[in-house]
Amino acid sequence: MISGIDPSAAQFLADLSQTQAKMAHAQRELSSGLKFQDASDAPDQVSDILKLRADISRNAQVESNLSNVKTQVDAAEQAVSNAEQLVEQARTLGAQGVNGTQTAQSRAALAQQVQSIHDQLISLVNTQVGNTYVFGGDAPQSAPYAADTEDPDTGGGVVQQTTVQATRQIEDPLGNTFPVDLTAQQIFDHQNPDGTPASDNVFVAINQLRIALQNNDDAAIQNSVAAVTQAGDFLNRQLGAYGAAQNRVSAATDLAQKLALDYQTALSDKQDADLTQAILELNQSQIQEQASLQARAQMPKTSLFDYLR
Repeated sequence: MISGIDPSAAQFLADLSQTQAKMAHAQRELSSGLKFQDASDAPDQVSDILKLRADISRNAQVESNLSNVKTQVDAAEQAVSNAEQLVEQARTLGAQGVNGTQTAQSRAALAQQVQSIHDQLISLVNTQVGNTYVFGGDAPQSAPYAADTEDPDTGGGVVQQTTVQATRQIEDPLGNTFPVDLTAQQIFDHQNPDGTPASDNVFVAINQLRIALQNNDDAAIQNSVAAVTQAGDFLNRQLGAYGAAQNRVSAATDLAQKLALDYQTALSDKQDADLTQAILELNQSQIQEQASLQARAQMPKTSLFDYLR
């Protein structure tokens, strides 16, 4: 029996097929940038690659959430800082009003300035980032306070429009959670356990100072200045709480950015092609293919008739 193809030809075709397969693999790596084109190419790597991709996606979401929270926390911290400055201005006005040389008319003018401070405090309480009230707690779409236009001389001269708490927890890249919010009531309308205004209640202190100056009441002005001083100290402590929240958010963001780089590096090691090596393999395979074809073309061609002569 005579074989349809000689052994050397069969070996040539096998070698050529292997060379062309290497070329095709190198070309796929170069075009896709990946070592593997589908799961069957590296089944032992699939689980690690999928986990790394999931880690990258989750970490990116955490980092995005932290970025949004940072904007809100920064706005809240700035609002409390501005409020503290306003309260200090009110304390200064109150100290001027205690001066025995003040007249009822001059104290009324001071009262108007304190009223302006009170209005600005309400505006700060209702600070927004986008559509979110940063002191709105668990009701961030609603303004926490409004001026009391019906009975402004009672209490803090404000109407509390929401009574919710702030229970939001922010997640860091490691899965730990921490709070970043305070409500408007916690900061500006501090209450005793029995529901009465605390001695460091910002709204009450400022409003009562205004009333005392308006009424030209020496004793009430002195008492109000003391209350305003307490309110300022209280705001300073709340400012410290927001400073701590800013630090926590910043640290979590830094960690998320570091993990993003680590995850991406690990994923690149797992799935990205070595482009330099792929180019070298492609060039070598092309040279090998060309050399093989040229060598095959130069081989002497014989047939059965050559042996029958």
